[in-house]
Amino acid sequence: MRRVAVCRFVPSDAITDIGAFQGVVTIVLKDGEITREEKRLIIKLASLLGLENEVPKRVYDAIVAGEELSGGNEISKESCLDVYAGMFQTAYLNASISEDEYLVVAYLRYLFNITDEENELVMQGIHDELEEHVEKNVFQVVEKGFDQAKDAVDGLFNRIRSILPEGGLKGDEG
Repeated sequence: MRRVAVCRFVPSDAITDIGAFQGVVTIVLKDGEITREEKRLIIKLASLLGLENEVPKRVYDAIVAGEELSGGNEISKESCLDVYAGMFQTAYLNASISEDEYLVVAYLRYLFNITDEENELVMQGIHDELEEHVEKNVFQVVEKGFDQAKDAVDGLFNRIRSILPEGGLKGDEG
């Protein structure tokens, strides 16, 4: 199923590392600035995508100039799930998370076409990892915050999905 773009830099065909990075940077720049927390997410995304050191600056410069970069390496479904999980964890573990940062995670779920079932598997994996690494006496507090983060991302994802016509096209093809 293909969808209409959330932002103008959503790749229309195969999802590439540069296309995904460009979409996220476009979202965080929508208000004209990148906060410290957004910068942390962008750096983490570049790392998870395995981008070479000069690529993030090239992408940023292209977005500011109103241009779109093409190319990059196609991202496998397994890598998409890993990147999504890593970004969710990074956003969740950030003490001062904003809706814009959750929007980045929801956007990645949309872009990577992560199903409800795949999302549940990713969330269960993160939950299990938290349970393993957090002291039992504080896990209930951590779990509550995790559930709130999951609900926030799910709500934003559903908002993104609800504004798009079913069966629409990505990119400028629609």
